[in-house]
Amino acid sequence: MKATKLALQIAAVYIGTVVGAGFASGQEVYQFFSRYGAWGFVGIGVATCLFAWWGYRLLSLGAECQAASFRDLTSRALPAWLARGIDALILAMLLGTTTAMLAGTGALFREQLHLPYALGVICAMAVTALTTAFGMRGLLGANAAIVPALCLFAVGLALANLSHPSHRWAMFHPHAASGSAGGAVLSALVYAAMNVGLSIGVLVPLGGRIRDRNALRNGAMLGALGLGALLASVAATLFAHAPDAYAYAVPMGWIAASYPRAVSALFIAVLFGEIYSTLVGNLYGLLGERPATRMKRFAAAGLVLCACAAFTAFGFRAIVQYGYTAFGWIALWLLTLLTSARRPLKTR
Repeated sequence: MKATKLALQIAAVYIGTVVGAGFASGQEVYQFFSRYGAWGFVGIGVATCLFAWWGYRLLSLGAECQAASFRDLTSRALPAWLARGIDALILAMLLGTTTAMLAGTGALFREQLHLPYALGVICAMAVTALTTAFGMRGLLGANAAIVPALCLFAVGLALANLSHPSHRWAMFHPHAASGSAGGAVLSALVYAAMNVGLSIGVLVPLGGRIRDRNALRNGAMLGALGLGALLASVAATLFAHAPDAYAYAVPMGWIAASYPRAVSALFIAVLFGEIYSTLVGNLYGLLGERPATRMKRFAAAGLVLCACAAFTAFGFRAIVQYGYTAFGWIALWLLTLLTSARRPLKTR
């Protein structure tokens, strides 16, 4: 029972760290999968397998070196000069996606609530800093409630579209901006690398904390399957409303708005929750448990969030379209470097 609970907690943290503004809004799913039409589902299958393999590998490496942060892994797996460079890249990617999550909240407030963009950014900063003050306990608690809600919403909306004749036809005859099979597979590779790479700051110390190999393996597998199901559900919903939905920065929000008000309100709550859980994961990856007290962690989180907020003016759509692709190629190289090594980790 304890191992099952641990596996479910790992899966929830994994899903919650990967699923953020870009994913839950539909913008990220469109950029990497839906624009390839039916080939997008092939890409989702490839990404799911990579999520399982890379996720477990990072968790197990964290357990092997009893890591408290991703720096414990890089310092033991790589030469000192390369470890410092990798650490800098990971920090840059975490800061970049933190900026994207804050921009996503601004877009959500502007498009769905008709409130100022800046207000959304400030609200996200406030709740994230408060949760980060509680360290790993805050991270686990944030995902325990939010991830099931997202799963119910995404799968429920896909099933609702499936029951509508015209939407069902569109789902099985998907609109494609680019129909290349090779492009879909390459996009899936970059997408999985980006998301797992950006989860290093959470997965490595999580493996170091839990260390139960069976729980880590099962948690990675459940997390990957959950991510694959969510990707397929969101892609199918986008296909049902293509190409009109693609004109919006938050396409899933536009789709939810066509349903009764309760569905739209639930979407807003779920999307904000997913942005929040990813922000908490990113801040934990950046800060770890090192600030000794809650007040110091709160202050450190506030400083990082303020620095990222300064770059949200670039806009959510541009950050997802260009920044995420660049992060994906960097993360692919990084993961290959870390997870393909055959030699044992250095001792302390």
